[in-house]
Amino acid sequence: MNKLINILEDIFSKYYICSICLSRLFYNSYSKKINISLGKKLKKELKKIIIKNKKEKANIIIKNLYRNSKECILCKNLFFKIKKIILNIIYKIQFYEFNTFYIGIKIPSNLIKIEDEIRTKYEITSGDSLKSFFNKILCKIISKKTGKKVDFVNPDLKIIYEMENDLIKIEPTSLFIYGRYIKNKRGIRQTREYCDYCKGAGCSECNYTGYSNEPSIENYILPFFKEKFNAEDSILHAAGREDIDVRTINTGRPFVVEVKRPLKRNIELKQIEEEINKNAKGDVIVKGLRYVDKDVMKKIKVLSKYEEKTYLLKVKFEKPVNKQILDFIVSQLNNRVIQQRTPTRVLYRRKDIVRYKMVYSVEYNQIDKQIVEFKILCQGGLYVKELAHGDNNRTNPSIASLANMNVEVLSLDVISISPDLEKKLNLY
Repeated sequence: MNKLINILEDIFSKYYICSICLSRLFYNSYSKKINISLGKKLKKELKKIIIKNKKEKANIIIKNLYRNSKECILCKNLFFKIKKIILNIIYKIQFYEFNTFYIGIKIPSNLIKIEDEIRTKYEITSGDSLKSFFNKILCKIISKKTGKKVDFVNPDLKIIYEMENDLIKIEPTSLFIYGRYIKNKRGIRQTREYCDYCKGAGCSECNYTGYSNEPSIENYILPFFKEKFNAEDSILHAAGREDIDVRTINTGRPFVVEVKRPLKRNIELKQIEEEINKNAKGDVIVKGLRYVDKDVMKKIKVLSKYEEKTYLLKVKFEKPVNKQILDFIVSQLNNRVIQQRTPTRVLYRRKDIVRYKMVYSVEYNQIDKQIVEFKILCQGGLYVKELAHGDNNRTNPSIASLANMNVEVLSLDVISISPDLEKKLNLY
């Protein structure tokens, strides 16, 4: 205790430190748990000793023990504003639906520097930093007043207090919703295009959405999520993509919608599903919507490059083909690694590299002398159109190279994508 009194004597001969900051500096050493009255007790003890022993600079020390219009050198009297801060937080968060929250505080760097200097000089290793201590107090009070739980890992709401500007920011964390979509109609792209007139800024031509009205999976799906959750935006993260002229049927394509800065969080997903499907009139169908963690979004992005996919590919050969030729093609493609340079048609947006993708199995159904339908089970990321026509030998082997003739793609359907993905992601 004598060592502490000597430290306090020297500190208060130079600075004013509020009782709460004094409490947080020493509570680990002189109080086993946070006790904001500890600072008052320490000041009282110091004053008593100084008066009794008629210490040098007694008047200055006693004056610095109390506020006297001074600012605490460690917190700039932050704790005297706490009631106002709490009232402002309570007012702002009332507009959001949430069950869990976290409070962060941004401390000016000069205050951190001053405290570090004092701790170093007097070898103070106990207590809590201003950021941590203030955070604990705010979290405890807000939790008690709202009945909501504090979550340091994945909160629904992040509350940020900027001390320097006395500013409170509310940041609702994104929601992530998993599902699958079926595309029954050709001519629907996956991603929406910016409006030709405003280039995304929003204008009367696009009803101030920033996007064109051309059919796209995003146009069919995303507006419903944005509206229902009263969100700033919604983003589609799909497990791969299909061309505009390709259907995705049967299992459908897995996706996650990221709902950004939602005011609402507790929406019945079945209702959204029904409204999307009613509006799409069968052209697009969503199914299996469920709330998931952010990790699921990351996982489907990775898995889409490797998970198995099944395609129905209808082609027309340049010349009539017989069973012998078709059997040879199948035998050469079954369990075969395909070497593909980035297709010519996507070179403008993809890096020109060589990819190696697996074809697991191929079956065929000959429709007439030149038209054949192939059922292809392969690894995700394989360009199936190029597997058909070869893309000027950028894909090897190909159906065209094995048949030694030109091949025209008539249609392509994705009939299965990662059928057991939900099980792998533990979504059941």
